[in-house]
Amino acid sequence: MKTSNEVDVTSKQCVDVLSEQRKHNRGREFYGLIKHLQDKALMDNDQYYVVDLCSDGHPKNIFWADGRSRDDFTKFGDVVFDVTYMINKFKMLFAPFTVVNHHGQSILFGGALLENEKEETFVWLFEHFLKCMFSKYPNSIITYQDKAMGNAIKKVFPNVQHRFCAWHIKKHELEHLRPYVSRYSDFQESYKEWVMSDTIEEFETRWEVIRDKYKLENNCWITDMYNQRIHWAKAFLKDIFLAGMTISGRSESINSFFDDFVNLSTMLNDFLIQYDKAVSSRRAAKEDEDFKTMNSRPILSSIHPIEAKAGECYTRKVFEIFKKEWIEATSNLTYEALSKSTEEIQY
Repeated sequence: MKTSNEVDVTSKQCVDVLSEQRKHNRGREFYGLIKHLQDKALMDNDQYYVVDLCSDGHPKNIFWADGRSRDDFTKFGDVVFDVTYMINKFKMLFAPFTVVNHHGQSILFGGALLENEKEETFVWLFEHFLKCMFSKYPNSIITYQDKAMGNAIKKVFPNVQHRFCAWHIKKHELEHLRPYVSRYSDFQESYKEWVMSDTIEEFETRWEVIRDKYKLENNCWITDMYNQRIHWAKAFLKDIFLAGMTISGRSESINSFFDDFVNLSTMLNDFLIQYDKAVSSRRAAKEDEDFKTMNSRPILSSIHPIEAKAGECYTRKVFEIFKKEWIEATSNLTYEALSKSTEEIQY
């Protein structure tokens, strides 16, 4: 940059040149990534991908899903969405859409590489996710607490149940509850009772008690959580089936899984190749479980026909969950057959 006729180069000039160079490098990387998607589209007519461009024509965000992922979404409609995984030297965020399948495994509906975590970025992504998935809305969506993401969900998925991850809430509790725990000896117990309320009426009544008793301010974390209660409180989520999913459980599982395929030095044009390998590995694991379920017989704990029927209907993984509950529930159970037909027995 500097010649014999110029004064010293400023740090601002260095930043501008490096920023422009980085943008051009990322553009070249995106070209390789898009070329990979174009080649795949020749073999997969149902593949979907879209690129978001800057005003100067440089790419900044991309979303993709292959035909099988789109088909999976028609069968499993609950989504875990996270953007906490940085996978390349350009520091772009990897945002996978994941879900738990009928074997308790994490599967992918699609992925995105995002430049930032602004509301308009999430709106762009969610709108294209909806378009990709045949305008079928997810049954529910689980995310960590983020205002920009929450606003985008309200705009694009206004009637979808949006739930906060319980693990992230518990992580914040340790920090925000400490002053009250040290000041009031019974605060921890009262707070736990409030959070675990079974009904909305119980939840609201206990809130009024702890708000007044412990002098909770309007701008404190607990009050803020109360204002967002429909997204996390047990009493408001009793009718929502989420198959035991949490954003931490599913996203950390996916992230640790991808660690075997990508890292911070992975170039963008290599990322999608590695992504496809990771997805193929997941699908092979799913097919392996399919085979084991179809070619094995469940080990029953009783001779009860309900358990036998569950063994026929459920996958191995789900049946083991059922069997554990069944054993606990039937230790003192008696039953009587009320009616019987060729199709069903009522007890």
